[in-house]
Amino acid sequence: MSQAIRVMHFADTHFGVELYGRLDPETGLNTRLKDFKLSLLKAVDLALDAGIHLAVFAGDAYKTRDPRQTDQREFADCIRRLTDNGVPVVLLVGNHDMPAIRGRAHAVEIYRTLGVTNVHVMSKPETSVISTAAGPVRIAAMPYLIKGYSIAREEFTGKTLDETRRMLEAKYIDYLGFLAEEVEAANDDIPTILMGHFWVTGAKLSSWQQGYFNVGEPQVPVSALTDPAFDYVALGHIHKHQDLNKHGQPHVVYAGSPDRIDFGEKDEKKGFVLVELKKGGADYEFIEVQEGRPLLEIEVDADCEEPTEKILAEIKRRPLRNAIVKLTYTVSHERQSLVRERDIREALSPAFMVVAINRKVRRDAATRSRLLTESKSPREALELYIETKDTLKPRKDLLLKYAEPLFRELQEEETGM
Repeated sequence: MSQAIRVMHFADTHFGVELYGRLDPETGLNTRLKDFKLSLLKAVDLALDAGIHLAVFAGDAYKTRDPRQTDQREFADCIRRLTDNGVPVVLLVGNHDMPAIRGRAHAVEIYRTLGVTNVHVMSKPETSVISTAAGPVRIAAMPYLIKGYSIAREEFTGKTLDETRRMLEAKYIDYLGFLAEEVEAANDDIPTILMGHFWVTGAKLSSWQQGYFNVGEPQVPVSALTDPAFDYVALGHIHKHQDLNKHGQPHVVYAGSPDRIDFGEKDEKKGFVLVELKKGGADYEFIEVQEGRPLLEIEVDADCEEPTEKILAEIKRRPLRNAIVKLTYTVSHERQSLVRERDIREALSPAFMVVAINRKVRRDAATRSRLLTESKSPREALELYIETKDTLKPRKDLLLKYAEPLFRELQEEETGM
């Protein structure tokens, strides 16, 4: 095939996240839903301007596996912008799209049920050939594996969390090998995209995700994805854009998410991947979407003679308009009463939302020692004090021995005995 097929690779839109949002009185929608939709539509428009022939979505359309009708409507509106322009869309089912109980519909199954034109839903390990204006593309789908779906109950009963994780990892490797064999058996010139939604070993988690990924989360080795049967690997699940096979083929790419979910992602670039696909490999470019609402974190060391003025000066030089803001300032214990938080809040008022104003109090050694000893028993306080004095440490046992009568006397006074 001489002509490259241009593909939009995106993932992890998570419609329904309302962190740092509020009700928009004009539309009745949460402002974060509007933000996420605006970012996705911007990505779609950039992809259409680039002349894409196919769009592949690598999972997690919604925050929950039971999305609200409003979230479904807004996501469908974005997908329709692609299909109305003649671009077929492949939707892979991610872990947030899957029901907890076998037999229930997954979150994007409605597209398949209604037979929506040019939308292809893939929810199990399988291959499918998609027609595009530039020629056919084969999709090898590897959705997220849920333990209860993938391993018989008797297989994991009594197994440790680590043993169950290794069983799931073996399942992924087996399925990926099966998909590669199926592609090779076709023995044709159709380029193949492996779509996956899982954690690949070595992938850097988005800062936000580090808080909830755990030892039970299976990790798939990169070597299981770099089979020459695949010409490009389009991944979802990790919100941070990265290529785990940067200097080889096929590229193993996480698109990342189109918008930021919380302050842990404030410095991460968000967008989608534009792929030039051919049989034998692919080139790609990460396209950053600039429409996302800024998450602005302001940190100020205000331990000075005029702490309020220093904080206000730092706020003044920041672009507050439409931003979600978190302010943290540090001040000494002696000067904290000089901070005028009312003036600080007024200075922050142009921001879309102020989620927190955090104060960190810096205390000198004497103050820290006093605060520590106030919460201790007399014996514990004396031990702590001795440990802070090099001249007293060698005589610690002797000093505590002589102090014992005083401890008993204090205890008798407190108990009235």
